[in-house]
Formats: sequence, C-alpha cells, structure tokens
Amino acid sequence: MKISNRLMATGLSMACLSTAVAQKEINPYAVTANQVTLAEPTTLKLDPKGTTSLAPNLGKLSAGIQPVVKNFMILWCAAKTGTSQVEWTVKAPADGVYGVTASVSGQGTELTVTCNDQKAEAKVTENGWHRVELGNIPLRAGENKILLDVEVVAGKGRKRKGEFLLSGLELTQPAVKESMLKEAVAMRSQPDWFKDAGYGLMFQWTNRATPPKGPIKDWEAKVNDFDLDGFIKLVEDSGARYVVWSITWGNQYISAPIKSLDAIIAGRTTKRDLLGEMVDRLHEKGGKVIFYYHYGYDCYHSQDTAWLKAAGGMEADKTKLYASLMNILSEVGTRYGDKLDGWWFDGGARYLNCHFDGSSGDQGILTAPLKKFTEAARAGNPKRMVAYNSWIKPRITEYQDYYGGEGKTSFKASELSDGVFKSGRQKGLQAHGCFILEKRWGHIDEDTPIAKPKHDIKKLTAWVKQAQQGRYPISINLEMYEDGSVSPESYALLKELKAATRGK
Repeated sequence: MKISNRLMATGLSMACLSTAVAQKEINPYAVTANQVTLAEPTTLKLDPKGTTSLAPNLGKLSAGIQPVVKNFMILWCAAKTGTSQVEWTVKAPADGVYGVTASVSGQGTELTVTCNDQKAEAKVTENGWHRVELGNIPLRAGENKILLDVEVVAGKGRKRKGEFLLSGLELTQPAVKESMLKEAVAMRSQPDWFKDAGYGLMFQWTNRATPPKGPIKDWEAKVNDFDLDGFIKLVEDSGARYVVWSITWGNQYISAPIKSLDAIIAGRTTKRDLLGEMVDRLHEKGGKVIFYYHYGYDCYHSQDTAWLKAAGGMEADKTKLYASLMNILSEVGTRYGDKLDGWWFDGGARYLNCHFDGSSGDQGILTAPLKKFTEAARAGNPKRMVAYNSWIKPRITEYQDYYGGEGKTSFKASELSDGVFKSGRQKGLQAHGCFILEKRWGHIDEDTPIAKPKHDIKKLTAWVKQAQQGRYPISINLEMYEDGSVSPESYALLKELKAATRGK
C-alpha cells in the first residue's frame, strides 16, 4: 500500500501534542495532535444492496480541496473559492443506476457529478450542514470513475467567505434506498416518556474522573468508593426524569464485570457492578437510563492506544473493531435488559467513514454495519432507543431513533412535529439536545474545583419550558468528581430548576 508523505494539518488551533503520532501511547488527560498520514487513492468496492459512502479523503483531490484534520481524525474536506475536484474509482459488481447524495456546507456552491458520460448537478441553496440530492448516475460492471466538480463562489452563508465543506457522497440505488428507509422507520422507538421528560442529567464519569485535590485512585478503587446513595439523591433533588451515563469516554473502562471486554484486554472492568446497581436504583424511583458510549479514538476524549490495538481499531480494516464493539454492546444490553432505555453513541463521523484515520480505502469496510450495530445495541430490549452523535453534521444513518443533539438546547416549533424533525438534516429523528452546564463535559482536571455554572435559572427554565411545549427533552451535563459528588452551586441550581418546572 502506498502512503503519501503529506501530513494534513489545519488552522484549527488547540492545545495539542505536536509531536504525537497515532501509533504512540498518549496521556489520557491530554489533547492529541491534529495530523494524520493520508493514504493514496485506491479502488473502492460498491455495495449494491446498501449505501456506499465515498469520503473525500479516499479520492484523488485537486489542490483546491484538502482534508481538515483534528485529533487524528479527518473531519471533512474544505474547498476554497474557485473550482476544485474529487475523483473516486469505484468497482461495481453489475450495471446499475445510483442516486447521489452529498453531505455539505457552503451556500451558493455548485456541484456536478460525472460518471460514464452522464452528469448529476445541484446548487447548494441552504446555509449550514445539510444533505443535497444530486440525482442519478449510471455505474457499469467493473471500475467506474466518479468525478465531483466543485465551484465555490465567495459569499455569505459560511464561517469564512468562499469556503465549502464536503463530508462525502453517498451512492444508493433508488429502490434500495426506499426499502432501507421503510425498514429503519419501522424499527424506530420514540417513546412518550422521552418526548415528555423535559430534561435529564448527563455525566461523563469514567476512569478519567478526578478529585478536587490530590492523587487519582485506580479504577477498581474509584468504582468501589463511588457514592451511589448521594448520586440517587442528586437525581431526585434535580427533578431529572432520566440519566445519560457514560460507561466509557475515550478510554475503554467499564464499571461492571463485562466478559467480552475482559476477553479483549485485561484490567478494564470491575468486580462491582456499579452500572447494574445504578440502573436498579434509578428504575425503582421511576427514572430512565441511557448509556453514553465512546469507543476510544481521539481526544480531548483521549486515545486509548492499548485497547484499540487489541480490538482492531488501529488496523486499516475496522471489521474486527466493530465486531468487538457489537459483542460488548450485546452483553451490556442483555445484562441490563429493559432497565437500559437507550444508547448515545459518540463520534458518528467515525462510524460513517471507517478511514477517518487516513488509512487506505481498499482495506476492509468503508462504513460501520450500522443496521447490525443498532440491532446489537437493542439486545435485551427491542424498544431501546439509539442515537449516533453526528455533531454539527447531518444524521449518519436512518437506523436510529433520536438526535444526539450535542450543544443544542432548544428547537423552533416550526422544525418539529410531535417532537420529531419534519425536515432538514435530522429529518425523522426525535429531537433532543445536550449541553455543558459548567466548563467541560467531564471533570478531568487535576487539583482543580469544578467551575461555576455558566447558565442561570432564568435561561435554564426558559429552555426546559420550551422543550416541554415542543415534546423533546434536553440533557444537562454536569461535571462530577471522582467520588460521585458535584459542584454545590450546580446542585443548588438544579433544585431551583425543579421548583420552577416540575410544580408540586
């Protein structure tokens, strides 16, 4: 496999380890570098029975369009004002007609896809990230050249004038696309308890949690000393109807005896089943539980190199990795059954583009097996909700139920129908938003107290009441110390929120 000598980097400034590379061990509390080695373009295999995602980093790029890289992950490609091109070579098993959908940002840009002397064209008319349908192109048995011409004009509708962002193209036969959508919609779970929850609490408490002062405990001791009674009281006092709890965050450590994880790497589980105790106690109180899951690539989430090597995540072919993840999810889901009400999968871009790390497209899968992944996530509870966090980008798959909603706190009534997006980049998904109450998603700072809340009671109350009216929930993320305690100021604020929004 040929590897280019190019090291793609961006102007996205951040505190990063400039000398780090993806193969080296990285401090779990550090932010990783924004560089990646990009493989040379190669022939990609077409999936006639599903959707084939063509990430721009897997094609031949002209000088005007280049990858944007952050935390060892190719986020998308950015094109400057003028004309630029991306060319992919795709091998089809048989002749067929395929619809082309582009995931883009850059109002005013003109897109033209050419294949086998036929063109599909569209102009980007909306602002921000969304999906654009370009029409159909014919593919013939054997190799096909698919050329995307991008014409960027200077103007408004983007952060920097004259910039266009491309996440990728999707190729799907129209009849297959229609069938997949019907299947996905039939599988969806969008329960009333979630629509009418108003708000819940979200926590990034994992092996990376730190105390306000002093040394950090090892994983087993940290889990054994977790104050579950205090946590349950916090949830009750806050008025939260559900909890989003991170069972991993960057590093693959789970606070329960999960055999499928033990089989891959030792020392990452615990004898105490803290997760089981938590879901039991919350359900006794009538609360619901959603598990957040991050499989360990990138940072400020942190890159867990040892785990990724063992699970297959450092290989170009991510087939083994996703098989490992599905085994873990199935075991967790079966273990907690109907007491586990949902999943929130972070890093959706990595599921959609398995070569986000710059590896060659001729090695294994292009996209995670999202239907199978969702089915594995529902082991033990077929009504369990699933979300793949797509951040600011459009949804990555129809095989999910609700919007991850990172950073979103409220939505306009005109966008929703009974809490579900009527149109746009998240069409068909239950609306949901989550946001940081204090400084960051989790307390991973050493010898530092949790910062004071950055939102006041007036703002929080307005957000919750709007959510109640629109039938969508918002998840308020609190930082949490190693022992399970939180900021007294945040605790007091949540008590106020309960009084203001829950009534008697």
